[in-house]
Amino acid sequence: MAGDVSGDIHCAMLAREIAQRHPDWKIVVVGGVNLQQVARNAENGQILGDTTGYGVIGFGPTLPLLPRVLKLRRTVENFVRREPPDAVVLCDWGAFNGRLLPFLKAQNVPSLYYFPPRSWQREGSGGLGIVPFVNRVATPFEWSAARLINAGCQAEWVGHPLLETVRSSQPREDLRREFGAENRDTLIALLPGSRALELRYIAPHLVESARLLQARHAKRKFRFAVAVPSGAASRVRRYFDESFVVVEGRAGDLFFACDAAVVKSGTVTLEAAVAGAPMVVVYDVPAVMALQWKLTGSSRRVPLVAMPNIILGRMAVRELLGPHCRPQNIVAELEKLLDDAALRAQMSEDYKEVRGALGAELPFSATARSATILEEMLSPGRDAAT
Repeated sequence: MAGDVSGDIHCAMLAREIAQRHPDWKIVVVGGVNLQQVARNAENGQILGDTTGYGVIGFGPTLPLLPRVLKLRRTVENFVRREPPDAVVLCDWGAFNGRLLPFLKAQNVPSLYYFPPRSWQREGSGGLGIVPFVNRVATPFEWSAARLINAGCQAEWVGHPLLETVRSSQPREDLRREFGAENRDTLIALLPGSRALELRYIAPHLVESARLLQARHAKRKFRFAVAVPSGAASRVRRYFDESFVVVEGRAGDLFFACDAAVVKSGTVTLEAAVAGAPMVVVYDVPAVMALQWKLTGSSRRVPLVAMPNIILGRMAVRELLGPHCRPQNIVAELEKLLDDAALRAQMSEDYKEVRGALGAELPFSATARSATILEEMLSPGRDAAT
C-alpha cells in the first residue's frame, strides 16, 4: 500500500518482483498508477483502492481528501476482515499506513514496512511508533535500521531502489539532442513537482528564472526541459509554454543529459544526486503554510530539507526555500553551477557519499532483498497479498 508518487513507484517495483517470483500468489494493491499496472499485469492481481492524488502536503490541502481517505481505510479494513491476507506490505505514507498497523496486528496479519516513516531521521523518537505493531522493516538507510533495532524492531538496511532505476537509457549526447540541446547549447533541467500546490507556487519562479538566465547571457544558447511524472504534462503546460520541452517519466534521463538542474525538494533530489546532476533545490508554499511551518518550530527541528543534505548532515547542495525561492536567487545559483568547476567537483564528491549512504556497496538491490524478506515471512506454498 502506497499513497504518494515515489512510494507508488518503489512499491510497484517490489510488487513486480514478487509477481515474477511467485506468479501463483494473489497480489492486492492499494496505490497509484504504477501499483495498479502491476495488478493488471499479474496473473492474480486485484486493485482494492486508488490513491492517485493522495500525496498532498500541509494541513489545508489534506482536508478535502479526508472523506476519501476515511472511506479507503474502511475499504481496506473490511477487506482484511473478509479475506485476511497472509501478509501486508506498507510503503511510506505514515499518516495512513502507520494508523493501519494496530488494526493489522489486532487481526493477526503480518506486516512488512518498506520505507518506514521518517527513515531519514537519525535521532529522536520520530517514526518509532510503528515498532510495537510491525513484524519486519526494510529501510533505505543504515541509521534508520539501527534506530529501529535499538527500539526492539526486526529491521534491515536494504538500500534505496533509486540505485536500480536511475540509469541513462541512451548515450548522453543522444539524450541531449532528444531534449532539444545541440552542440554547445546549455541544457537546464527544471523539476517543479506535480502536485497542484507545488506547480502554483514553484512553476512561475522557474519560468521567470529561465527568461532571466537567457536575458543575462544573450550570447549563450540555453535549452530548458521540464521533467514531470507520467501523466502530468497537461498540468505543467499551464505554466510552461512550447519553448520548454516537457518530459514525462524520464527525470533520470534528463539528469544525465543536463548541465545543471533546478529541483523541487523531495525524493527527486536523490535522483539528481544518483545521476550526478549539479543542482539547486527550491521550494515555495503559500504564506499561511510558511507561517505554520515557522510557528510550529519545524524550521528549527528540520534545518535541512534537501535529501542529499539530510543524508550528509550538511549543506552540500544549495537550498532556496520560501522567500528565498525567487528567480534572481535561482539564476545566481545556476550561474555558479555552470561556471565554477571547483563547486561542481565538490558536489560530485558529495554525491559519491550520498550514493554510498543509499547502499551502493550492498551486495543486493533494495527490491530483491525486500522481496526475500517477504518470502521469509511466509511459509512455502501459501498465498500472499501485498
